[in-house]
Amino acid sequence: MAVSRLNHLIDLGVSELVDTDTIEGSTAQFASKHQLHCAFYQRSQNQQYELLGTKLEDTIVVAVRSQYRVDKSMLAQLDGDQSTTYRIVAISRDDSHSLNRYDLLTLQDVAKGDA
Repeated sequence: MAVSRLNHLIDLGVSELVDTDTIEGSTAQFASKHQLHCAFYQRSQNQQYELLGTKLEDTIVVAVRSQYRVDKSMLAQLDGDQSTTYRIVAISRDDSHSLNRYDLLTLQDVAKGDA
């Protein structure tokens, strides 16, 4: 993959409770811990068909430079869009010994849940 394809930003972080100074008390809010460049990974038509009816049907895949500090407990936001937060449902690590390694992160919108 050409480095020039990494033309999007992904914020990786966690959900933290933030005091709202209201009667509700606090609310969960995304807190960014790392920011990486990423590229959207296009699945083939055959791969799309294979995912129909599975938990991975409504997911997207992004490629990032290999980062072993990224794990499935993290949340993600893309290109500064704070209206959509994703959970990492799978990480496909590049185990090659090449200089340019890329991991594939499968992301699912938190609002869509495990439906």
